[in-house]
Amino acid sequence: MNTFGSRFAAKQITGFAFGVACLLSATSASASLIGVKTIEISNSISQWLQVAEFQAFDLGGTNVALGATATSSTSWNGFSTPGKAIDDNTDGNFWNQSVFHDGVIGDTLKITFSSAVDLSSITIFGRTDCCSDRDVYNLNFLDATGASISRIDALDARGNNPASFQFPVASVPEPGMLGLLGLGLTALAFLRRRRSV
Repeated sequence: MNTFGSRFAAKQITGFAFGVACLLSATSASASLIGVKTIEISNSISQWLQVAEFQAFDLGGTNVALGATATSSTSWNGFSTPGKAIDDNTDGNFWNQSVFHDGVIGDTLKITFSSAVDLSSITIFGRTDCCSDRDVYNLNFLDATGASISRIDALDARGNNPASFQFPVASVPEPGMLGLLGLGLTALAFLRRRRSV
């Protein structure tokens, strides 16, 4: 093969490597928190815990909290039970029976998934009919062993505004960049071999 042919082949290989790298990088760059089994929600300012709705979105944008189980050791009354926090009702009016409200200050609301999930973001809605000044939350994310894998402190949903948090991209090597490096080195080896023939 002549020098022009070798250069052309190398450019083709490098272009292909770059395309594959871009594709792999795009699919691996989703922001996420991996392997969440349980989320513990508590009040950050030593007030009553009241949650109108909690949403947890997986990498496909599905609110996986809707299929979870909500528990707490107390609730204010029979129509402010833990399930109100994941019933897909963001109304926030306690008197419309759409809010979880704990029965003891310092209680914790636990959202437990049937199996571990990977999350891209969460949103929490506070109370809207009164008392929204209480709605500052701590969230503790646990894996299947019960170990804490992440925390969000003082997430502020006061003023009748839902609070959201987007998880950062996991700090792992991009497989696309590793693929590009490997294919680039292959192209260089191919050129050296052709020149020595």
